[in-house]
Amino acid sequence: MKFGKTFETHLTIEWRQQYMRYSDLKTMIKQGVDGAHTSDSSHAYAVEAYYKAFEEAFFSECQNELDRVNNFFMEKLAEARRKHATLKLQLLASARVPGHTSSGMSLISQRTEQARPGPVNTFGSRKLMSQRQLRTAYSEFYLSLVLIQNFQSLNETGFRKICKKYDKNLRSSSGAAWFERHVAQAPFTDQRSLQRMVLEVEDLYTFYLAGGDRSRAMNKLRVPPLGQPTPAQMVFRAGLALGMFLMLFIATAISYWRRPPLQANILAFMSLYRGPFTWVIFNFFMAANVTGWQRSGVNHVLIFEIDPRSHLQPATFLEIACTFGILWTLSMLGFLYHIPLNVQDPFVFPLALILTMLLLLVIPLPIMNWPARWWTMRLLGRVMTAPLHYVGFADFWMGDQLNSLVTCLLDHYYIVRFYATSWLRAGEVPPYLTTDVLVPIMCCLPAWFRLAQCLRRFRDSGSKSITYLLNSGKYSTTFFVVLFSALRIRTDGGYAHTFANPYTWLLLAASVVSTVYCYLWDVIKDFGLFRIRRGEHIFLREKLVYPQSFYYFVIVENLLLRWFWVLEFTFQHHKLMTPYNARTLASLLEITRRFIWNYVRLENEHLYNCGKFRATRDIHLAALNPRQERMLEDMMDESDGVSNRRPKPDERTRLGKEYF
Repeated sequence: MKFGKTFETHLTIEWRQQYMRYSDLKTMIKQGVDGAHTSDSSHAYAVEAYYKAFEEAFFSECQNELDRVNNFFMEKLAEARRKHATLKLQLLASARVPGHTSSGMSLISQRTEQARPGPVNTFGSRKLMSQRQLRTAYSEFYLSLVLIQNFQSLNETGFRKICKKYDKNLRSSSGAAWFERHVAQAPFTDQRSLQRMVLEVEDLYTFYLAGGDRSRAMNKLRVPPLGQPTPAQMVFRAGLALGMFLMLFIATAISYWRRPPLQANILAFMSLYRGPFTWVIFNFFMAANVTGWQRSGVNHVLIFEIDPRSHLQPATFLEIACTFGILWTLSMLGFLYHIPLNVQDPFVFPLALILTMLLLLVIPLPIMNWPARWWTMRLLGRVMTAPLHYVGFADFWMGDQLNSLVTCLLDHYYIVRFYATSWLRAGEVPPYLTTDVLVPIMCCLPAWFRLAQCLRRFRDSGSKSITYLLNSGKYSTTFFVVLFSALRIRTDGGYAHTFANPYTWLLLAASVVSTVYCYLWDVIKDFGLFRIRRGEHIFLREKLVYPQSFYYFVIVENLLLRWFWVLEFTFQHHKLMTPYNARTLASLLEITRRFIWNYVRLENEHLYNCGKFRATRDIHLAALNPRQERMLEDMMDESDGVSNRRPKPDERTRLGKEYF
């Protein structure tokens, strides 16, 4: 991967504007070379003057970038030191171990002992952080230090690469000289101070929060390097599972062709297995999404605010998809061969499949990445209780996924209804989701979740932007589509043909409005396209991550799949396809559309932070009383702390390295 792509992949999204503009400087070099005069001897003076002027302009721009990087780094380092000192106070007050001298704590302990005899609560009547809260706070703080270190290394490498590129393209040595003179001596390249803070946090966490077990402490704190390759054993497991699934899938298809289920059971058979199969396809799409984001430099880990210590690799998603696929094929084979297997009732196999998949999701054992499963369950809980929580990027993203999985949710509702009302009572197999008042409600739930999230975001936003209300209006159109569809189905029998039913026309009108509304929102707001009306990126935007042709494909693909309901309606009206098959095809196309939507939506968020979501979390601590503030000021004035005294003008150069 080229450095420009690596740079985009590994930067912290929230700090994007504070990094050096590597791509812009690279473009500037290219333009400088392309705009140079020929080396004709008669124009030697003009050529020399041109390169001299360009060199001055280029390194002036580099200096501006360097100043911005330095200023931001010093600001974040000062902020980190204050958080570190505040957490020390919390840790000391919670631990109540006066006189402890581990890793720089002696001075603080001595001051605390002088100020108060015995293990008295330093924070007075204020509530101290619990051990669990301290572990979480230190884990988050350690992650923030790693992000600052990443900021250091990326920018230093970026300046080195751009100076080397300058020398290579202009056959000069000025780039290397400028780097040694300015960047190598810059405050942000001094890693000693930040490294001392990292080591001290590790020591404090080990002694106070991990019982002295450093291995246990580092398992909680350590952040894997960005861009770390997938472990070989994980790739092997995923490949083995994929091979098993493909063989079982082929065996299932042949078995269904050779000995299909009884005619009376076919509709129930398809209805019971379509929902689980949708989850299998969805997980395959997620594996492809994560792979695409990683290869294209879209840092989904920071966008979703996932702990980098436990995020899922594409191979893990592939393994999960194949595991569910293997269970799905084994269950179908059991259904088809239930007689040779001496099982009287074939419907025990779909029930076993659903219960097994549910158990694998909720069982709190260290298998199939329990932290990721717990994160998913908590996220689903936040989505379903949308008005009660602050809405983050992952919340609304999951809500949008559910809007594309409506048919899958209905399939699972059918499974519950089938086993609760028919199978347990040994009744007839019910038709698929007809004459049930809960079906329209189930269809509206995902849209309601997103509408509630939009209203909550409007409430929480300081600007009270009308954009959130317009977004909620998009999801409200679903209610009218579902309402008129349900009324049309209930009243169609009273008319000579469906177009004589007024609810048919209301349904078509509502569907057209909803489709146009959703499509325009996708391409303009979610994808950020149609910002440029002329030039190379016509109908697109200034910054692009994927090949330009991909965006034109997305514009057309999203339009066609959004309007597929017209074909579905036509197929059913002219009886070219059964309603069940038409709905199945529409469902698969919708999750495919969402799969492609995921690529561009996260890329737009990565480039522009268009949703105004934070990519990193702050540690919120209780306010300090005056006594604690004086102690904190003393700590910050230590030799290894942040000096709160402004250096004199003639001292700034001398203190450049020592200041931080």
